[in-house]
Amino acid sequence: MTSRFFSIHRTPGSLSLDMRYSGLTRRKFMKTILAAGSAAAVNWTAMGAAASQVRDKQRFPVVVIGSGLGGLVSAAYLSKYGFPVTVIEQHRIPGGYATSFDRAGGRFTFDVSLHATVAEHAMPERILKDLGIWHRIETVYTPELRRIIAPGFDVTLPAKDPDGVKQDLSRVFPDEAAGIHRFYSDMEQVIRELWYQERFQESMMEKLSAMSLETWMNQYVVDPDVKRCLAVFSGYYGKSPRDTNALFYAIATGEYLVLGGQYYKTRSQDLSDALADMIEAHGGTIRYETRVDRVEFDSAGQVCGVTDESGENHPAKAVVGNCSAPRLIHSMIPGHLVPAEYRRKIIGQKPSISSFVVWLGLNREISHIKDYEIDIFGDPGSDDPGFGVNIYDNLYEGYSLPGTSTLSLITLSDYSDWTPYAADYFKGRKAAYNTKKQQMAKRLVQRLEERLIPGLSRMIEVMEIGTPLTNERYTGNPGGAIYGFDSDTGTLDVRTPVKGVYLAGAWAAGGGYTPVMMSGRDAAKAVLKDFQTT
Repeated sequence: MTSRFFSIHRTPGSLSLDMRYSGLTRRKFMKTILAAGSAAAVNWTAMGAAASQVRDKQRFPVVVIGSGLGGLVSAAYLSKYGFPVTVIEQHRIPGGYATSFDRAGGRFTFDVSLHATVAEHAMPERILKDLGIWHRIETVYTPELRRIIAPGFDVTLPAKDPDGVKQDLSRVFPDEAAGIHRFYSDMEQVIRELWYQERFQESMMEKLSAMSLETWMNQYVVDPDVKRCLAVFSGYYGKSPRDTNALFYAIATGEYLVLGGQYYKTRSQDLSDALADMIEAHGGTIRYETRVDRVEFDSAGQVCGVTDESGENHPAKAVVGNCSAPRLIHSMIPGHLVPAEYRRKIIGQKPSISSFVVWLGLNREISHIKDYEIDIFGDPGSDDPGFGVNIYDNLYEGYSLPGTSTLSLITLSDYSDWTPYAADYFKGRKAAYNTKKQQMAKRLVQRLEERLIPGLSRMIEVMEIGTPLTNERYTGNPGGAIYGFDSDTGTLDVRTPVKGVYLAGAWAAGGGYTPVMMSGRDAAKAVLKDFQTT
């Protein structure tokens, strides 16, 4: 699952931000917002200019720990500019969560995380163009904003049509029409303030910055079902409406509302492979199925290499950590080199929410079931959070082999629900764990069968299940985190206080393809800047 971010064509003016609902300082909050700023605000020539100032680049090897999108982008930039780069990855393929996997001898290919990214010149596109590999990525627009199915109503919201969204929701909830229109009009005003520098008597950015999404909705609507529809994207940010800052939601959702979404037609693995291929084409090395033991430092406290678990040393003048920040700081770096305040900061931040995903390969086509991205709401007033469904064959013809269909079902999942099984799981004793995950998957399939796809259970040829423990196993993320740190605890700068050590990925920038790719670029930029003074 990816977060949707936005484009900014100017730096917002001075805002008096109440951070009670985001858990961030004003500076960190604005950094989070600006992290996905528009391509127009980025100096795309600065990195090349900085690299040209570093002489004898072979004297400055870089090791990147982890090959998630943040690490791959960082390594791609550094290798592009002629620096020796080694990427060390514990998995056998690159990508982190941006990966795909085959089942049934290649009959089905499942995407681990990608549902959609913001369309129309978003930052990932500009980064890939800057790296010269955008031509390898084919995209397709998502056909609708999303479909919402709940007890008592079923509504499909159109893509790239804010007025249509207002009208369609108002038809379902006529008594709340005025509030629905005002809510989305507020969101559009925020985008106009950001994109076009339009001035209003009251700044909507200023207004929304000081409240939660829940408070914002409560100003306009009463019906709980309407509120669930308005807040439908909050799950993408891993927070409840009560804990989601209204301005953050307005911007992060507003661009997707206006511009729509797109999917990488050849799946997210091709995105990761394109970056990996570029690194190797420029002389970089990727070491798969290799784990890092420690970062090495010389007597002056300067990074001098990385030692993997086999004992092999990889020389480095800089290390970019695309692994989890807690593991990097607490396990790979000597304690005396990490300032106590920074160590406490890492300890004080908790991992984000995790996920429970069911991938289904069906033995028949279900083209009669319309729409691609669907939310199945639970019963009002219950503890049931509902779940999301992606019917990939509704993206474009030919996604699956003829006579088959590909689906995924996803719900957020707290790691604490899986801690009773963790010790046995990592020792290979999975009987109780398998029973639990099969029970959960069966319930989701049954609910989807009842609400949308009659006879679904009889169509299943392949079923794969991913849990928070699966996430932890393949990424090394504590808690099986899908967004790095919990959004309440903020983000980290790509430059750590440990000389020569940098961060890239969700643990620095927050989750989602856009922020992690931008953090990779920012980390490479920081490395280049520091090399200039070395």
